[in-house]
Amino acid sequence: MAPEYYLSHIDLKAMAKPDFSTLFVDRDVFNNLALDLSRPFLKDAIDKVACPESMGFIFGAAVARRLKKGLVPIRKSGKLPTIKSRIVRQSFTDYTKEKGSFEMNKSLIQPGDRVLLVDDWAETGGQLKGLIKLLEKRGAIIAGISLLGFNRVKKTRALAGNYKLRSIIEHTLEGERDLTKPLA
Repeated sequence: MAPEYYLSHIDLKAMAKPDFSTLFVDRDVFNNLALDLSRPFLKDAIDKVACPESMGFIFGAAVARRLKKGLVPIRKSGKLPTIKSRIVRQSFTDYTKEKGSFEMNKSLIQPGDRVLLVDDWAETGGQLKGLIKLLEKRGAIIAGISLLGFNRVKKTRALAGNYKLRSIIEHTLEGERDLTKPLA
């Protein structure tokens, strides 16, 4: 589907980040979204789909189901009930310039696993870079990155150049966005 199709179903008036939850209520929109996020990778060798908390869980689960692959959920630090010695962690700086970190159970990724990373939106690429480092620490091969939205700017250009990165909606917004104001 065209980007406009999805944009018409996203609450762009939300502050800081659009509200993507409005994409899931209509089953046809949600099914089309899962198909469009999966389509560029249908013929690729992929072992698992990885996705970060929280909206990424919904996007990633839909793609994993469509591709018939296992799901690797990546949590924000401190959320895993797993014993600390079984956790791998990676820090990042997000689009709001806040520092955070992701964690996952080490046993979910084996060296050589070909992983499709799925998330909702990459504004500055900070979280995405953190996710890639986390997966690569475990020996994963990033087979691709599938996003609803991608800000194709200087900060994110290397991601698009180094990985098979596909997004449904692309925009270019250099510099800082006022996160107290809605996108539209």
